[in-house]
Amino acid sequence: MSASSASIRELSDADYSRFRKSLLREKGSGRQRDFLGAVRASNDFLDRLSVIPTVGTNNVSLAPEQMTEEEYKNPPSDTEQALYLSWSNLTPSIACRSTFWAQLTLEHVRNGRIESVFLAANGSNLSGAERIDSVLRDTTARAPQQVDSCVRTVLRRLGGLPEVRGNRSVYVDCPFARAWWRERMVEEASNGDMHTALLVRSVIRIHQTYWEKLIDRIVFRNSTFGSREIRNSFVRALARFLHSNPKSSLKDTKNLQTLCRRATALQGSRELSILDDRELDTLMVRIVEAM
Repeated sequence: MSASSASIRELSDADYSRFRKSLLREKGSGRQRDFLGAVRASNDFLDRLSVIPTVGTNNVSLAPEQMTEEEYKNPPSDTEQALYLSWSNLTPSIACRSTFWAQLTLEHVRNGRIESVFLAANGSNLSGAERIDSVLRDTTARAPQQVDSCVRTVLRRLGGLPEVRGNRSVYVDCPFARAWWRERMVEEASNGDMHTALLVRSVIRIHQTYWEKLIDRIVFRNSTFGSREIRNSFVRALARFLHSNPKSSLKDTKNLQTLCRRATALQGSRELSILDDRELDTLMVRIVEAM
């Protein structure tokens, strides 16, 4: 689908923000418990969210196939590629918005691609349904916290939770948005080279925290990586190095953060943005290999 950002359908930002804030106001409240009860059944969940109006008129294509809970919670690489292909014409200005991804996720529930209960699943061995049932049965002192945590998981999976973590939550917590941003990074850094694309995919999928720190350091915190060329060169150098050195300490998130700071220090000593791709690649390889 090719459409302007203004015409793509998404939830009303003001109304969706009020909905989230009201839901999160009191931990373990009756409102939160009722909400989780609705999440337990897709039709009830859709009915609960129907109070939020939408803006825009054009719907984006859905995932090509129905997804299992595990596939939705942590999509394998080929699933993320298929999702990105469905949404490859999206612009970054749309893809960074919680309101867009929440609406798209709701459409997947409405059309049977996923079930709303999938949204409650987290890193534990419990399914989303089991987790909801567990927290709603809990009568201990920790019950309000457990209910609130489950509600927050649902909102994060739905489209991100900007109130808590800013736009990072969209990139990291919403499976559909995460798939899009990962594959966009692969596409940009590989520049059509299939081997480089495989290497970049391997790096960004080391584990969830590694992806989060990578996004945090090269998208949100570091002006050096505001240049797409610098960012792509850095990701290529890191991917190729880790492929050749699979036991490297750069797979540790703390060392990744140190590496990003060193790239920033280099920008302070010379203007990287005026260099061509070959010169940038040479410099980034030196930085990575020096760690």
